[in-house]
Amino acid sequence: MKKIFFAFCFLPFAFCSSNAGNGFIYLADTTKLFYASNNEIYSPNGKQLLYFQKGNIFFNGTTDAKENIFLLTTSMNIASDKQELVYEKDTRQPVYSFSNNKFYAGKIESEDLRDKYELIHVERVKKWLSFYSSYNDSLLAYFNADSLPSSDAIVVAYTLIKKYELEKKLVIQQTQLPFEEEAYATIKPSWGNTTANEWMWDGRILRPRWNVDPRLAWEFDGKVVKPQYGNNIYQQYEWDGENFKPVWRSNRNEEWTWDGRVMKPVYDTDWANQYVIEDGVVKPWSNAHTEKEWRTDGTIPVPVMILVVSGIAKPF
Repeated sequence: MKKIFFAFCFLPFAFCSSNAGNGFIYLADTTKLFYASNNEIYSPNGKQLLYFQKGNIFFNGTTDAKENIFLLTTSMNIASDKQELVYEKDTRQPVYSFSNNKFYAGKIESEDLRDKYELIHVERVKKWLSFYSSYNDSLLAYFNADSLPSSDAIVVAYTLIKKYELEKKLVIQQTQLPFEEEAYATIKPSWGNTTANEWMWDGRILRPRWNVDPRLAWEFDGKVVKPQYGNNIYQQYEWDGENFKPVWRSNRNEEWTWDGRVMKPVYDTDWANQYVIEDGVVKPWSNAHTEKEWRTDGTIPVPVMILVVSGIAKPF
């Protein structure tokens, strides 16, 4: 079995090799995608070697025979400032490119086209290395350790692009009419630590924008709000268009109501906790507590706003 030494260690993601990068790579729903061991990629159960890197070539299987060539790259450094190219076996034109921890469709001929063709961006938050879809900023996969060989990250990004057909989705997004809704909406405090408590809503899932822990994500189907993952029925809330309350327990402190004008706790008469929504700002009706204001960008359902404003949803 190949043991390849990867010489690059660099910031900001602390990709390195030798003893680093041992662990599972998970999809956003916590399903195992691969097992990484140094510069080798194994099946989700960690038993079958799928890919390994030698020089600037990825091989599938267990030998570096010519027929086992999988991908060829001009570099193994995904943080390279230069545009690096990815070729599939027997292709003369690059299928993808990458630089500065971002992956693109094809070769980018002009700096002005980078945003147009960006497919995936890779970010590190604390000890979570995460892969996001660039067309809607949704979490695709993560590695819950502080290092992963750059060669492994290239294979993961390539696999995610194919698995989720990101090129097709990018084309669809770019052909949307100007009046169609954005891919996601956001809500964050107007003041204070806005970054740590910023949330994203994609029409079904609410999650912290800058914390990739999937256990913090919530989903709303129009009637029930609940954590996206896990089976704790006591964290489920129902919404009937006017009232927000726990489904399987009674907790007066978590019951809210919306009368079309004011969003407030049912059993709390403090005006500071009675909110109105005006011009993208969720603010106390009394106008005396600006520190409790939230700003939204895009359309977010009232029960999802209640989830964030009440503090039931926590960003860490």
